[in-house]
Amino acid sequence: MQPIYFPKAGKIRLNKYVNGVPVTSPATTFTRAGAVQSIQPNITINGTPIPDGNSLWAAANPDTSIEGNIVVTLGFMPPDLYAFIMGDDITSLTDHPMPINDEELLIPDVSPFEVKLGHTPNADRAIILVGADASAWVKAESEPTTGQYAVSADVAIFASEDAGKTVYITYDYTAATAKSFGLPKNPKRTAYELVISGEATGEDESTMYDVAVVVDKAKVQGTISPPQQGREPQPVSITFNVQKPRGNKRAVDFIFADAEE
Repeated sequence: MQPIYFPKAGKIRLNKYVNGVPVTSPATTFTRAGAVQSIQPNITINGTPIPDGNSLWAAANPDTSIEGNIVVTLGFMPPDLYAFIMGDDITSLTDHPMPINDEELLIPDVSPFEVKLGHTPNADRAIILVGADASAWVKAESEPTTGQYAVSADVAIFASEDAGKTVYITYDYTAATAKSFGLPKNPKRTAYELVISGEATGEDESTMYDVAVVVDKAKVQGTISPPQQGREPQPVSITFNVQKPRGNKRAVDFIFADAEE
């Protein structure tokens, strides 16, 4: 087999352990992990030197432990993957309250002094509207005067004296459908079989290989970050710690097959 390099990062699959065995099924397997930027395996063998009282050199340095990690860096974090790792389920919701904080409104300069909201606020929940100085405006029961507002369905209504002002409204609305996931009260680190598929190119650049890396048992360790909220998405790294394999299986198995033309 030629020396190789990897022109692509590869793709991952997680098979959850059930009753001590990894199971591949729609309910226990996760694929479609998003944009994989890199996959970096690391193997460390630790030793404990035995001092020699008659020499500066250790008498021996026996191997005492081995550890392996595979760091998968994603261009973005799929919410389903976060839920899968945290042992939570994606829950489908209907008619569920959703918060809107500080929706910015610019009161028109001319009549009508009304602004259409992004959603229809729930009538049974509080509405808060503040000015640019964070002072609260009063909700009017009828036609608003300066410093007041009214809400009819998804329209906010203002007085002519407040034309041109910027205000911010906070409210809840009802979403017809939604999905929910999160950090469980008692999260559990589940064991997975980690399967990586990819491609490799030989030294002569004409020989191609299909590549598979199979980690018999792994657990996620360290920081597990949910999708970042911000203008510029940041890469997310997930560290899979290699666990003791079952029976006589290899802890990590690297497989290369000649790619078919």
